[in-house]
Amino acid sequence: MTNGETTVQSTLPVVGGGDPTADFAGQDNPGSTPEMENGQGTLVGHPNNHHNDDENPSDEVRIGTISSARFNILSTMVGGGCLSLPLAFQQSGNALTGPLMLLGTAVLTDFCFRLLVATSVHLHPPQSSRPGKDTFESITSVAFGAKAYVFSMGLVVLMCFFGAVGYSVLLRDMMEPVNDAIAPHFITSPWLYKNFTMFLVIFFVTPFCTLRNLTALKDCGAASMVSVLILGSCIVFRSVECNLKTDDTGEPWYKYLTLFPESWRDLLDVLPLFISCFVCHYNILPVHNELKDPSPARVSWWLRSTLLFSCTIYIIIGFAGSAYAKCTPGNKIHGNILLDFDKKDPLLMVGRMCLAVTITLAFPMLVIPARDILLRSLIFPIMTKTGSTVDGRLASETVGGGTLEELERPLLQDDEEEIAEPSPSSYNTESESEMEGRVGPTISNAPIMILLSTSVVIFWSAGALASSVASIEIVWDLLGSSLSILLSYLIPAGTYLVITKVQTDLEEQSRPYTARQYWSRMLCWALLWTFFPLMIVSTTNAIINTFFK
Repeated sequence: MTNGETTVQSTLPVVGGGDPTADFAGQDNPGSTPEMENGQGTLVGHPNNHHNDDENPSDEVRIGTISSARFNILSTMVGGGCLSLPLAFQQSGNALTGPLMLLGTAVLTDFCFRLLVATSVHLHPPQSSRPGKDTFESITSVAFGAKAYVFSMGLVVLMCFFGAVGYSVLLRDMMEPVNDAIAPHFITSPWLYKNFTMFLVIFFVTPFCTLRNLTALKDCGAASMVSVLILGSCIVFRSVECNLKTDDTGEPWYKYLTLFPESWRDLLDVLPLFISCFVCHYNILPVHNELKDPSPARVSWWLRSTLLFSCTIYIIIGFAGSAYAKCTPGNKIHGNILLDFDKKDPLLMVGRMCLAVTITLAFPMLVIPARDILLRSLIFPIMTKTGSTVDGRLASETVGGGTLEELERPLLQDDEEEIAEPSPSSYNTESESEMEGRVGPTISNAPIMILLSTSVVIFWSAGALASSVASIEIVWDLLGSSLSILLSYLIPAGTYLVITKVQTDLEEQSRPYTARQYWSRMLCWALLWTFFPLMIVSTTNAIINTFFK
């Protein structure tokens, strides 16, 4: 401990010359750089992040373990998206190109996870017990300003919203046999009859979307992963059973394996499916904020083990599901592999129920981040301006970042006056004493009806939109080709480049980049130059496939 801060050192290297989080370990006060020189502004650490651990209030401590952090991310990442991987494997080449694309996407995702953590650590070195305050949108605002803050908030809300839409579509499709059994026959509307079970599940899950932090869902994450394992086992069993049978042509099972896609267009069509399977970047920092003793070694193991588990599950389901094409009409796989099995298959009914559990438990992980952003950015400011009262004291939240006052404090400042650029929300011109004495709404003390009503608006509007979507492929294609690339690769890489460059330029000129910093930055530039044009091409292709075919 130095000046109340924890000095951490990295021991586990990763792709790109090392763990980016190790670049900032052991520096003197890396969260606050020198004051202004010659009129140049400097990034400074958040004033609330530099306290001695001994001063922590009893109810403001890190409570997350590596296990809970892993399951929280897995429950967001692994779910219904894995049902589209058999189609992605079949079209890209299930014996070579498909697995390689999945592994490559996993490696890039791991690197971008570490970029987000490294950027957060660079700005605000974590305390061993005090929860962090950084969020995806807050570090984006530090790098690119107030407009980027608003943009990143909107991006996260859209990702969560359309993720909920996609999961609702999957839930409706795979619960079709159950829906036929339990839907009241007096329902005359075909639309309501088809979506009855989906809305019934949404109704029962909505109260869980009033939880105030993600750590409370750690047990749900473990249950959802067990459900995915059971589903994967069912798919593997039926696929092996299918391929051991001799078909009418007498061809062996390996005749249905392919190394490469039939065309480059097929490769472009399935790219969004691979990318969408790993999207959960908006939850990395909230979960990291709650992780106890967030040393680089513990963070590295958390991220690495999470990606290793998810990638293993994805490869097994993708390959086994694509191999089942031998037993489907026309040897083709649907965007939802469960649609290729007999609806009355008892084994796959078990798999359907397990995935229904997984999707049901994942809904709060999608709704809560979007809910918290809307509350902090829209509803809480309105409540404050109108003088609405909130029961309880002002407390810090752990899911979406800091309190309203923290969002209003300027992230950029100089010796004598504030920089003209506004902060992510709006600058606070009150004195410190006035700020400390003011009680305002936060996630921790917001009335339950505020949390419930906001969750209902998000969740039920997503369900309403899902009820009019014909296929899950439409959602994943549009989402994975545009918003997912932007959130998963472009923003983490750009944020890391800007913040580390600004901080380094303000230090001694004789201090060069370390080897790890250099290679991390080179990889970031490669990501930007590769994925920006790819996002444009992929989005155009998805729009053509959706609306003009």
